[in-house]
Amino acid sequence: MNAPRQDIRARQTRLQDYQAMLARRLRDARNLPAVDSYLGVLVGQRHWLLPLPDTGEVLEMRQPAGVPLTQPWYRGLVNARGNLLGVIDFGLFCGEGHTPVQPGSKIVVLSRHVERACGIIATRVVGLRHAGDLSLPHGDAPAGHADLAAEWHGPRFADRDGRDWQVLDIRQLLDAPAFLQVGRVVA
Repeated sequence: MNAPRQDIRARQTRLQDYQAMLARRLRDARNLPAVDSYLGVLVGQRHWLLPLPDTGEVLEMRQPAGVPLTQPWYRGLVNARGNLLGVIDFGLFCGEGHTPVQPGSKIVVLSRHVERACGIIATRVVGLRHAGDLSLPHGDAPAGHADLAAEWHGPRFADRDGRDWQVLDIRQLLDAPAFLQVGRVVA
């Protein structure tokens, strides 16, 4: 009878240890030069690099409270340490379809400033990436992505495994008029 409880406790302990390790690594990585450090996330099938100085915390995925009359990509609000945080389906915002939510999905907070912060749904947090481990990509943008160049797209890179990574210029994204207009126009 106690075995299932012990198993749940063991899983909770492992999850807490993993979260503490990830938080520690993020804190340590913020001390590295800004241009060298990124948080790698997978949004749908696309790999994004988020510059650490512009990236807030990583939250457990939870269902946002819906907000009426908003864009389809605006998923709603969550409570993040006593502050309301808007949650964006970044894949849908980019025109690539809904971001799949699965076990291990997270909400990644963009911006460290509470008044500008929002979160994007990440299918998976891949981990820390450093510019020294990346190279210029081979060839053109992946199929379906070439037409999506926006002012908030930073440089593209490839990792040692040949995966393409797109840098997200968070400051440009947070200032982009299309991103700021979460309200839906009702006729």
